[in-house]
Amino acid sequence: NQKKKTMTKLIYAMIILLLVLATPGTAKPSCETVSKRLAPCLSYIQGRYHSIKPSGRCCRGLIDISNMMKNRGDYTSVCKCIKNALLHTDYDPKRFQTGSQQCNTGYTLPPVGHTTTC
Repeated sequence: NQKKKTMTKLIYAMIILLLVLATPGTAKPSCETVSKRLAPCLSYIQGRYHSIKPSGRCCRGLIDISNMMKNRGDYTSVCKCIKNALLHTDYDPKRFQTGSQQCNTGYTLPPVGHTTTC
């Protein structure tokens, strides 16, 4: 009888765990997160970085942003966050594209500029 109770508890625990793991994340990326990932790339996208290739920290940020934009529903919100974060900054939108290619982000970021329609 004790074994049966233990086994039943174990089965319920496994079912709950599977349900938690199977539930897709529905939280949209926050603009704060996008801004933090974008920060190490500021001098690169402004063309003031001393190297042609983005820094390692910038690449990690671009990879994170790229992963956020892969989801169709998140693309618009991430795009708007980028535009908002760089609202008062002069930069080259094409550097998002070239930087993501140089960093092998897996998903090439579009050239998000002040006039981009998200």
